Amino acid sequence: MMKPILLAAALAALASPVAAQSCFVVDPLWIAGHTRATGALEAQVTTLGTTIATQRSLTLEMLLSAMKVQTAQVSTNGEREVNLVSNTQQAVAATLSQVAQRQALVDAREQYSYDTGQGVNACGSIDLMNATNRSLGNVTMTGRETYRELDVAPGKNVPILEATRARLKDPTKADAAILFDPSASDEDRKTVIQDMAGLPMPKPTAAMPGAEADLMMLRARRVEALRSPALVSLSAVRGMSIAEGHEVGSSAPSPLAQLEALIGQYGGGPQYEAWSAGLAGQSEHGLLIELTRMRSMSLALRQQLIEQQARTSAVLGTMLAAQAGGNL
Repeated sequence: MMKPILLAAALAALASPVAAQSCFVVDPLWIAGHTRATGALEAQVTTLGTTIATQRSLTLEMLLSAMKVQTAQVSTNGEREVNLVSNTQQAVAATLSQVAQRQALVDAREQYSYDTGQGVNACGSIDLMNATNRSLGNVTMTGRETYRELDVAPGKNVPILEATRARLKDPTKADAAILFDPSASDEDRKTVIQDMAGLPMPKPTAAMPGAEADLMMLRARRVEALRSPALVSLSAVRGMSIAEGHEVGSSAPSPLAQLEALIGQYGGGPQYEAWSAGLAGQSEHGLLIELTRMRSMSLALRQQLIEQQARTSAVLGTMLAAQAGGNL
């Protein structure tokens, strides 16, 4: 009878939520103990919640601090890496720049220094070529001056007796070999040229009639014009042996001596071995300068050859004109 009553009571409690939350214990001691246990449990739960919140806050602050420290370390390491890379690159750039500058200095010294970049014996070669060019350039002027000194020069009015006396003074100086003798004096060369040209043409005097004087002057001019090309050419040959300049203290050699010096250095003479050995130590720039000097020298000598050929042509043309003109 008791079991059906308890079962009915349990079903009623499950069916009614209000009835299920009701405590049917009426013992004061148990209720007081339960209350104290509930309060203690709630206090511990509250304390635990507070502790957990505090620990969570501390944990978050520690995490934040750790993240800040890590960020600072990453930033510092990154800055160090950037500085290291930058400093390394600057050092490499400075080193390469120094290497390039030193290499440029080495190249410049090799290409343009006096020893390897300016030709063999630069100062001596320049002086030699300048003196040679100056001497060869003065041949025309010197030849013109010596040509006018001849007593058979066109326009001269030297008496026949005086010219004859000068030629008979020393008959041994009538050899053309004197023109090519370096030891001969210039006066001896002048004498040879005058002996080759013959006596001056007589000029008309004031006592001659007008027509006769004019005819005599025309004949004298013709003879002087016909032999003037030969005299000019011989004066040029004479000028090749005359020392340059007439200044006091001038000791410049003649054009022939200058050409001999060039042959001595570039044509297999005494200085040729030293010159050819010096070429081996020259840079490309130095070799180009030496080549330019050689070409300049070649042009100067070619100009002399052209002038010589022009004088030869003038002499041959004069001979042809004299042959064609007869006794006019």
